[in-house]
Amino acid sequence: MQHYQAPLGNVNWQTSSKKLHCTLSHEIPLYGTATFTQTAGHKLEFRLTAKRQASRNRDRAHLRSLPPEWKHQTSAVDLGEIPIHKGNTPFQLQEDLSRRILVELQKGMFPTFSYRDWADARDEVIVVLPGITIKPVLDEFIACLANLPIYKFSDFKDSLLHFAFGKSTLNKKSQKRLDELVRYIKTDPQLKYIDITGHTDDIGQHRSNEKLSQQRSQAVKNYLIAKGVSPQLFKLKALGERSPKASNRTDKGRAQNRRATVRLVK
Repeated sequence: MQHYQAPLGNVNWQTSSKKLHCTLSHEIPLYGTATFTQTAGHKLEFRLTAKRQASRNRDRAHLRSLPPEWKHQTSAVDLGEIPIHKGNTPFQLQEDLSRRILVELQKGMFPTFSYRDWADARDEVIVVLPGITIKPVLDEFIACLANLPIYKFSDFKDSLLHFAFGKSTLNKKSQKRLDELVRYIKTDPQLKYIDITGHTDDIGQHRSNEKLSQQRSQAVKNYLIAKGVSPQLFKLKALGERSPKASNRTDKGRAQNRRATVRLVK
């Protein structure tokens, strides 16, 4: 048997709490690192990385929550079989099971992974997460999870920004919307590109309106880049007065047409 577990007198759980990202981790001597993580807009995940690569496909491990020796009256909890992924991150668990493991740790239990070794399958490998000295950092981690903002793609897919007559300057309302957009963009690795289209009303010469709509698109792009969005993500268009949203016969309609649209594409 190969048994990997931090000595009970040296168990060290660590947490990192940021505005958009929460992490709870534990170093397992000679084996690797166990990490719970969640980013705003995504689900909780658990990963167990190993210093030695898993070398076989389609292997399975058994996951149980075992009581420590001093909890004689507590029964073990069988959490079932889980797949082993080839490479340095053999265990990658989705939200439901990740939360179950957190609950077991909170109860002072020892979630335990067991499988046949990757060399020749002669040994049983036991990897233990000790549920001791974890409560203060676990409370901090759970509080961090509770405070993560909830981002939905549908809420940020399309944005509409308006401009003053003859201007390409972003007003405070537009800047606030773009700041929200930046926070979402930084949480979505599946985003392919950002489509920005500038528009004007029909007052003025066609060539001048084309140039103004281009300046409006560029102003939005420049603002997002200044906030940390990759310049490689942008596709810009300038349509001048050619695609009005409302009638140009009224002041209200012309105000609606002086705009830029921002569309996120996945």
